[in-house]
Amino acid sequence: MIKRLLVSLCCLLNFFSVVAPAQTQMPSPPSFTPKFTVRKSGLELERRTQLGSFFDVVGRRSAVFGYENRAFEAWVYPLKILDDFRLSFQVEGYPLEIQGTDIAVSINARPEATTFTYTHSAFTARQIIFAPVDEPGIVMLLDVQSVLPLNVVWSFRPRLKLMWPAGLMTSNLSWVEKERAYYITEETNKYVGVVGSPTARDISLMPYQEEPRDVPVRFVVEASIEAMKANFIPIVITGSVDGRVKAKANYERILASVPALYEKNVAYYERFQKETVDVVTPDERINKAFAWAKVGVDKGVGTNPLLGTGLIAGYRTSGESERPGFAWFFGRDALWTTFAINSYGDFATTRTALDFLKKFQRADGKIPHEISQSASLIPWFKDYTYPWASADATPLYVIGHADYWRVSGDLELIRANWESIKNAYRFSVATDTDGNGLIENTKFGHGWVEGGALHPPHEEIYMQGVWIETSRNIADLADVMGEPELASSARANAERTRAATEQTYWLADRGFYAFATNRPPLKPREAEPGTNRAVRQARMDELDKKTLIDENTVLTAVPLWWRTLEDTRAQSEIDHFGSGAIATDWGARLLSDKSKLYDPLSYHYGSVWPLFTGWASMGAYRYGRPHVGYQALTANALLSFTEALGYVTELISGEINTPFGRSSHHQIWSEAMIVTPLMRGLLGIEASMGGRALRFAPQLPADWDRVEVRSIAAGGNKVDLTLERKGGRETIRVVRRVAAGGGANVTSGQGGGQRLVIAPSFPLDARVRSATVNRRAAKLDVSRVGDIQRAEVSIDDAPSSVEVVFNYNEGTDVYVQTPMLMPGAHSHGLRILHSRADANTLRLTLEGLGGRSYQLRVRTPRRLGDTSGITAKQIDGGDYELSVNFDGAAGVYLRRELTVPLLTKKGSGSNGRD
Repeated sequence: MIKRLLVSLCCLLNFFSVVAPAQTQMPSPPSFTPKFTVRKSGLELERRTQLGSFFDVVGRRSAVFGYENRAFEAWVYPLKILDDFRLSFQVEGYPLEIQGTDIAVSINARPEATTFTYTHSAFTARQIIFAPVDEPGIVMLLDVQSVLPLNVVWSFRPRLKLMWPAGLMTSNLSWVEKERAYYITEETNKYVGVVGSPTARDISLMPYQEEPRDVPVRFVVEASIEAMKANFIPIVITGSVDGRVKAKANYERILASVPALYEKNVAYYERFQKETVDVVTPDERINKAFAWAKVGVDKGVGTNPLLGTGLIAGYRTSGESERPGFAWFFGRDALWTTFAINSYGDFATTRTALDFLKKFQRADGKIPHEISQSASLIPWFKDYTYPWASADATPLYVIGHADYWRVSGDLELIRANWESIKNAYRFSVATDTDGNGLIENTKFGHGWVEGGALHPPHEEIYMQGVWIETSRNIADLADVMGEPELASSARANAERTRAATEQTYWLADRGFYAFATNRPPLKPREAEPGTNRAVRQARMDELDKKTLIDENTVLTAVPLWWRTLEDTRAQSEIDHFGSGAIATDWGARLLSDKSKLYDPLSYHYGSVWPLFTGWASMGAYRYGRPHVGYQALTANALLSFTEALGYVTELISGEINTPFGRSSHHQIWSEAMIVTPLMRGLLGIEASMGGRALRFAPQLPADWDRVEVRSIAAGGNKVDLTLERKGGRETIRVVRRVAAGGGANVTSGQGGGQRLVIAPSFPLDARVRSATVNRRAAKLDVSRVGDIQRAEVSIDDAPSSVEVVFNYNEGTDVYVQTPMLMPGAHSHGLRILHSRADANTLRLTLEGLGGRSYQLRVRTPRRLGDTSGITAKQIDGGDYELSVNFDGAAGVYLRRELTVPLLTKKGSGSNGRD
C-alpha cells in the first residue's frame, strides 16, 4: 500500500540555491497573460502600506484575507485552499532572495481589485489581486518592470480545510507538470484545491522516498525582461466540492478568461454605483465613506455551493482556526444590514437575504442566529447550540420584511413569505412567558449581550425596542394582507410593551434606562480576567441580588431608533450616550466607562462597536439631536480610512483607537452603520407606503449649504434630491423618474404621483416665514423636537418635478471641524450635547477633557456677547470661532453649561428677525 504524503510535511526547500537567469532557461515563455488595460470602476483609496493592517479581496464565492507586509490566505467557499502565501524575487547578480514583505510600499484598494506595489532599485512589481464576482477562484496578476533579469518565487502552505466545525482527512499535494498546477486533494477526491500558473515550475516537492519536511510549497516563474514588458504573470487559485474534474475545469476556465473576468468586475461595480444611491455633501470624507460602505455591504453577499446565497457577517484571517472571522451566514447581522441595503436601493439583495433565512427557519418560527458554511455537511441545526443562540433574529425578521415592503412595494414577496413572517411573530409573542408585556431572553436566547459581566440578562431593554417595532410592523403588514384582527392585536402588544418598558427600566434619579431585568443566577458568577477584576467581581455580586441591572449602556439607542420612548426621558438618555462616558472619538462603548464593570478590552462591557455607534446616531437624530447624531456618524465614517483601507472593523478598544486582534476587520453591519445613519438620520430620507410616499427631513450641520442625493429608490421610482440654502432661502428640488427595467416585483411609479413630505430642520431661533411648492404658496407646519424645529410641507400626488422653497430668518447653531482619526490615539475630542438658541441667548452643553481648550464655530446672523471662560473671534466677517477652556482634572471628561449672549448686529434694529 502506497502511503500518502502529508501536505504540511511534503516539501523541501534549499534557500541557498538560486534559480538560473530566466532568459537562459525559457527564452519564449508560453501562456503568459498579455497585458490589457486595467480599468478602474471609480472608487479608489491608496496609501503607503501599514504593517499589520488588514486587507481583503472578496467575491461572491471566494476571498483572500491577509495583513499588509505579511502573508495571506485564500478561500473558495467553503474551503480554505492555502495560507502563508508569499512573494519573493531572485534578481540576477543578487545571491539572496528579496522578500516581497520587505519592499511592499503601497496598497491601492478598489472595489474590483487590490494592488500592492513593490519597489527595489532594480525593479518595480505590481501585484493585482481580484476575486471574480461570481467565480470560485482568485486571480493574481504580477506586472514587473526590471532592468535586470529576475525570477519570481511564490510560496504557500496548502491546507484544504472546510470551515469549522466540519473537517476533512489529511490532504495530499501533487504537481501536474502538464497543467503547471498543484492539486490539493483528500482521500475521497471530492474536495479539491488548485493553485497554478501556466509558466510556473515547482522547486520544492521531494520524491516520495524522502522524509517529509515542514516547509512551504515553492514554485518559480521565469520570464525575460521583454516578456515581462508585454505580459502579466498570472496565478489562479480555485477549488471545488464536486471533485477533481470540476476543479480542473474551474482552473482552466478562469485562467483562459482573466481579462474578461477583470472587466466583468469593473463593469459590476460601475453598474452598482450607478444604480444605487449617490450622496454628495460638502465633506468629501463622508462622501467616500458612504460609497465605500455600500461596497463593503455588497461584499457581504456570499454564495456557498452547498447552502445558497445570503449575507455573510464579516471577514478576518482564520489564523490557526478554520473560520475567517464571522464569514458565516448570521441572521441578525443580515437583518440589521438590510436597512442600509434598502436605503441605497438594492432590493434584489434584500430579497436574497430574507429568502435565505426563510429557508432555514425552524418549524416553530425561530430564525437562525448563525449558519456555518459547512452546516450542510454535519448535523448543524440539531447537534449544535449556535444556530439558535440569539433571541433577536426572529423579531428582526418581521421588521426586515416590513421595512423592505415599505421601501420597495414588493407585495409579491410579502405574500410568498406571509406564513413565515407570522410564524416568526408568533414565536416572539410566546417568549413573554409571564405575561408582563416584556419579551424574555431567558430560555430563548441572548439579546445583545452574549457573555461577560452583564450576562445573562432576563429581559433586555434592547429586546423590548425590537419587539415594539416588530409588533407595529406586523400590524402594518397585516393591514396590507387584509388581516385586521392581527393588526389590532399587534398594535395593542406594541403599546403594552411600550408602557411596560417605561415602567420597568426608567431610573428617574439617574436619568437613564436600565440595561435589563435580572434573575438570580443558579450559581455565583465569576468576573473574567482583566483590568479591575476585583471591582468588577464586587459589582457582579451586587447585581446578582437585584431584579434590575441598573447599568448605563448604549443599547437604549435601539428603542430610540424607532421612537418608542417618552421624549423628555429620551433627551436625558441621549445626554448619557452622547457624553464622553460612552462616546469616544471612534465610536460608542456599550457600557459607560464610569461603571464598575467597565473593561475596555472586553467583548461586551467596554469595547467600542461601530454597530452601537450607528444605533446611537440613529437614536439621536430621531429625537432632534443632530450634534450627537453627527458625531457618531462621523466616527464611523472616518474608520473607513484608518485600518483596513475602505472598510470598517467589528470592535475596537474602549480606550485606544485600535481594533481587537480577533475583530472581524471588515464587518458588514459596521459598514451598514455608515449608510443608514447618513440616509435615514442626517438626511432623513425614508420611503413608505410601498414606495408611494417619500420623506426628506434633513438635519444638516450648520456649515453645510448644499447636499445632492441621486437615485433614491422608492417603489419602482428613482428620485433625485438637491438642497441649497443661502441668505434666508432654502431650495429643495425633487425629480422623480421610473426606474430602469420598471423595478421588477415592486410598485411602479407610472400612472400616478407620489406623496412627498419635505421637512428640513432649522435652529430654534430661526423664523420660517413661508414656503412655496412650484412657486405656489404652501401650507407650513412648524414643530419642535429636541434641539431643532422642523418646517414641514406635505404634497399629495406630487408631480415628477417639484421645487420647494422655504423663506426664513436665519438662526444660530454651532459646528466643529472633525479631524481624521489617528490609529492608537486616545479619545480627546469635544462632545457637543446641546446647541439651543432663543431670541437673546445661545445655550451650549459641552464636554471636553480637563486642562484642554477646544475650538468650535458659530454660524449666526447676530453678534456674540462676552461670556466668562470663552473667547470669541469673528473669521473674515463671517462665522465666529469660540475657544472654550475646561478647567479640572486632566484626562477626564468634564461637562460645561455655557450661555452666550446674542446681540443685534450693528445697523440692524430687528435682531435679525421680522
